[in-house]
Amino acid sequence: MPKLLIAVVHAQDAGQLVEALRGADLRVTEVLSRGGFLQARNAMLYIGVEDDQVATAMRLIEENCESRTESISAGPVGVFGEANWMPAEVMHGGATVFVVPLDEIRRF
Repeated sequence: MPKLLIAVVHAQDAGQLVEALRGADLRVTEVLSRGGFLQARNAMLYIGVEDDQVATAMRLIEENCESRTESISAGPVGVFGEANWMPAEVMHGGATVFVVPLDEIRRF
């Protein structure tokens, strides 16, 4: 049964991932987006694959997407009037992949 992989990846990883997927003869459509806790730039990659191509696509996603640490202002710490804004580190990036079963894929 064919699958639709919907991969949400960091914008910095999208170009190299799209190139790797196309190099493996996988068809991919890239749509830029913004969201998540940090309102970071992302790319939504739509990849239509057959069952025997899922493992290849997932391996390429894992190899080409990395998590990042970013410092953000977490909020005030201290008593009212003497608050300091303490930075916090958050992890973001990498990839989130949704695997959706399809009845069929038609290419025209």
